[in-house]
Amino acid sequence: MIGLWLFALSPLLVAAPVVEDEVGLLYSSQLQFDPEGGPVVSVGLMEGQASVTVSGERGLEVTLRAPGGERHIITRPGERIQITAGSIVPAVLAYWCAVENIPFARRDLLEAATARWRERGESVQVFEMGSVFGIQGHVIDNRSYILGIRAFPGEAEAEVFAQQVFARYGSRTFVHPQLVRRPAGTLHIEGPRGLGGESQDLVRLRGLANEPVTVHRVEFGQGYGWHGFEDRRFPDQVLVTIDRGGRLVVVNRLPVDRLLQGLLPAEMFPSAPMEALKAQAVVARGEVLAKIGSRHFLDPYQLCAQTHCQVYAGVQAENVRASRAVAATRGELLFLGADLVDSVYSACCGGHTEDNDAVWAQPPAKALRGRPDMDAPRAADIPLPSRQLGAWLAERPPAYCALSTFNRPGIFRWEKRLTSAELDKLVARTKPIGRVVSIQVLERGVSGRVKVVRIVGTAGELIVQREWPIRQIFGNLKSGMFEVRSELDAEQLPAAFVFTGGGWGHGSGMCQLGAIGMAESGHTYREILAHYYNGAAVVRLYAGAAASPREEPTAPPPAVESGTPLTSE
Repeated sequence: MIGLWLFALSPLLVAAPVVEDEVGLLYSSQLQFDPEGGPVVSVGLMEGQASVTVSGERGLEVTLRAPGGERHIITRPGERIQITAGSIVPAVLAYWCAVENIPFARRDLLEAATARWRERGESVQVFEMGSVFGIQGHVIDNRSYILGIRAFPGEAEAEVFAQQVFARYGSRTFVHPQLVRRPAGTLHIEGPRGLGGESQDLVRLRGLANEPVTVHRVEFGQGYGWHGFEDRRFPDQVLVTIDRGGRLVVVNRLPVDRLLQGLLPAEMFPSAPMEALKAQAVVARGEVLAKIGSRHFLDPYQLCAQTHCQVYAGVQAENVRASRAVAATRGELLFLGADLVDSVYSACCGGHTEDNDAVWAQPPAKALRGRPDMDAPRAADIPLPSRQLGAWLAERPPAYCALSTFNRPGIFRWEKRLTSAELDKLVARTKPIGRVVSIQVLERGVSGRVKVVRIVGTAGELIVQREWPIRQIFGNLKSGMFEVRSELDAEQLPAAFVFTGGGWGHGSGMCQLGAIGMAESGHTYREILAHYYNGAAVVRLYAGAAASPREEPTAPPPAVESGTPLTSE
């Protein structure tokens, strides 16, 4: 929650503070724990729905909430229940122009930054983000301070002001959302045999005999070429509540390691070498815990099941080999000293990884410094991409990701051509600037990825910051590691723009194709992790019994960036 952190400890240490309001718990950064001492998280499966239909292979226990207490409905095997929104009070939101993201331990920087912006005439609002919790004697603290200088009712207005601040002061800016008041209302439940009723704010669902809950027509891949709908099954608890827009959101609350069983096959080829799958399990677990309290400030869940966090597809995506990798590394995370590493990863680094602060509005992390994706002797005679990106892209250095047998054309190196009309239309979605006449890269990271770009048009210009917004404005480029050239028409105006690039994804942390390439060359998962996370070491935080791998291997989905499937644009 904005401006709030909650301290949660494993049952083996101190009992966590209890949030009596179940909906309030969904909006908090508080962790719960399963009987084995493993953390439990809430994952948003889909939102913006007018109705949600659920069923259970052996039936469901449906819990309705009312002022006088709870009411339970038991369905028969296969019976479908439909949930719709009734009377709703929408959320109240604010969007801040944020100018600083400062580590919690550096309060001295916070005080100096606050004074600097107040001297510039701004009224500073300080948000304390993230969470602090303990597991088996290890305290994990990912808190930071965010400085906001002005609030707006809409995100677009905040983004325009943020660009103005950047242009005036040169300070990297971003938009920080605030939930001023969460939504509330009633949910209607209808089913066969006269089953039904109303519930306040939330409906809780469990499958009878510990079977998964089937959610029908789950929407996935919004905004991508693989957008679609399918019935999916989810373990433990499924919750239906109200999203910020006053529609329905579906949430799965489950232990982290069970989440990983349905996440790994959607994030890496299950047929990859086992050591690569183990490395993926460790980094995926670490990214889950590192993100608690630092994402989805407006939502009744801690993480999403989409590319923004990590792709999670439920029980039907589980795969025997991937589940074994999860079990073999149960409770293992990466630490640098006493600090949990935010173990981000992407599909293909293009031969060189990137600093985390070049990609996101974050403080620099020692474990996330960009480096060549190859042995030092191989990298010695190759020009750094930040200095000679054109030569780097043409050289195609012998990086682990390039040498992997899972590499395919259009991943390690790629090209995309946009006509002038196509580019004008894309840019106009953010700001109409007339016909685009030039694209100027103002700043690059150590891997050559673009950090700031100026787009000049016949009726104005637009400055875009950060790797992902830059990729989006150019039609979802595969990465920010690119050079761009124009093709001129007879009037010497751009007729088209050609982007030549490398890699797929943000490039920070572990390169998934590179991890596969390292495993294929005989490296262990600990050696793979040491290569991509400078100075970090694997630590087992909790053990206990893991769920047995389900003997239901499926056709392997493509590998992704904390996110993007390799087989799609």
